[in-house]
Amino acid sequence: MLFYDRSDGLRVRDLRSFNAILPYVVRRRNEAGVFFSKDIEVEAAMAYVRRKNVELGPQPGAPAGSPAGAPSSEAERYSLFGVLIAAALRTIALKPRLNRFVHGRAIYQRRGISASFIVKKALTEAATEGSAKVSFEAGDDIATASEKINAGISRARSGAPGPDDREFDLAHRFPFGKGILTFFFRLLDRFNVAPARMLEADPLFTSMYVANLGSIGLDTPYHNLYDWGTASVFMVVGRIFQKELRRGSGGTELRHFVTIKFTVDERIAEGIYFAHAAALFQRLVARPESLETPPDLSEIEA
Repeated sequence: MLFYDRSDGLRVRDLRSFNAILPYVVRRRNEAGVFFSKDIEVEAAMAYVRRKNVELGPQPGAPAGSPAGAPSSEAERYSLFGVLIAAALRTIALKPRLNRFVHGRAIYQRRGISASFIVKKALTEAATEGSAKVSFEAGDDIATASEKINAGISRARSGAPGPDDREFDLAHRFPFGKGILTFFFRLLDRFNVAPARMLEADPLFTSMYVANLGSIGLDTPYHNLYDWGTASVFMVVGRIFQKELRRGSGGTELRHFVTIKFTVDERIAEGIYFAHAAALFQRLVARPESLETPPDLSEIEA
């Protein structure tokens, strides 16, 4: 590598010997993938979303007969998807080793926090898909995170060209353009001199990639880790379902759950670190009100 650090990450210099040698033993991201599945109760999160949207009041200019609690604007709308992403981002902020990636046998700490996801422009087979990549600050609360998420969804659905769409279109039309473009990009990326603008535009150079299959009524598969890009965490959200839980009195009650499956690059942290991060994520989803205030930065590990 020509440069030690990158525009999107700083090389971690104080690794333990085992962590430092692991990228030499496990060389590819997909080879390093580990899988984790969890049914997470979302009863409190769903109630929170309903309450917040009611508080926002009816949308200005909405037609008569609009349902009560319709959000005041698309940019302010709360959703279960937004709560889940906000909880995941707070987890990354408080567990920053989740925000690392492996490149060229070295481990890097990402400079910022971002999430990428696919946006279907309509629920039909013919409808096109767009990518949304949203940048966040470690101190973002759920209102700010939801606003950024909804803005990213709106941009993707609008069909507005992304930062590099013109270059991609030209490469697609030019003979051998796709091969030439990807070859030179990989070469620049290998030496840590890929333009920051290109890394910022690419949705696979991100802290976390999220697939919301529940929005189209599907169950939850595991996602692969792409060798292209630097995403070390993939999260797949499935459909909402109900499950009976036993009560202390001996009876049962139906509660709402979603199955969430994670695929992570094991080289960025140890198993116990992932376990603690998963427990933190589950606690945040169970108490979404805790996301209304910025995180206590003193809790972030040195």
